[in-house]
Amino acid sequence: MKNKILKLAKRLETFRLEDIESILGEGVKDILQELVEDGQLNLVGGIYSYKAERNLPLPFCFKFHSQEKIEMITKCFCAGVKSKQASFLLDIADATVQNFYKHFRQMIFERQLNALKTHFEREPRIPKMRRFYDIPVYFYLYDDDLFVVDKPLKTKRKKLPHTKEESLRIKVFYSRLRRSINHSQMKQNLAQHVTEHMFKYDKSYNDICLQLISSMNLEM
Repeated sequence: MKNKILKLAKRLETFRLEDIESILGEGVKDILQELVEDGQLNLVGGIYSYKAERNLPLPFCFKFHSQEKIEMITKCFCAGVKSKQASFLLDIADATVQNFYKHFRQMIFERQLNALKTHFEREPRIPKMRRFYDIPVYFYLYDDDLFVVDKPLKTKRKKLPHTKEESLRIKVFYSRLRRSINHSQMKQNLAQHVTEHMFKYDKSYNDICLQLISSMNLEM
C-alpha cells in the first residue's frame, strides 16, 4: 500500500486526505502519517506533497564501467567482500573499487541523515556520544531505528534525553558495532563506516542489494 500511495503522490504532486481516500478507499490516513514521519511526504496545512529524495551525483567511475561491472561491484559491497578481493575477482583496480564503496557508504549515510533530521525536527533529542578509536560519533534512537552523525544536530528548541530503555538499546547496538568497526582504516569517514554496518545489520543479502540498488535508481 505504501508504494501505491507514493506512486500516486508523485503523480499528483499535491493532494488532501480525501483525494487519496476517493481513489484508494478508507484506511490510508495512518499510512500517510508513517510516510510523513519517514520523510517521504510533506504535510503542511492539511495538504500532502511528494518529497523527492536528493540523490548524490554518481562519481566518474560509474561512467567508465559497464552496467554488468557496476552490478558485480555493488553485489560485492553488499556481500561484504573487501575491495582488494573484489578488485582481484573483477579485474578492476583496487582504487576504483574503493571509490565505488566510498560512494555507497556516503549514499547510505545521507539517506539515514535525511530520515534523522525529519525525526529530530519533530522531537529534538540529546544524542549519545560513543567512541571508536578515540573518535566520537553521536547516536540517536527513534522508534527502534538507530541513526549516527559525526556532529550533534543543532536546534534552538529544548532537547529531550533518551529514555533508559532507549539508552540501553543504544549501548547494545554500540557493543555490536565495536566488533565490526575493527580496522584502523575505518578511522577515515568513520560515521559512514558505522552507518554501513548499521544498514547491513540483521538484513539478508537480497534485502541489502535491493535497497542499495533502488537508492541508485539503477536497473539490475
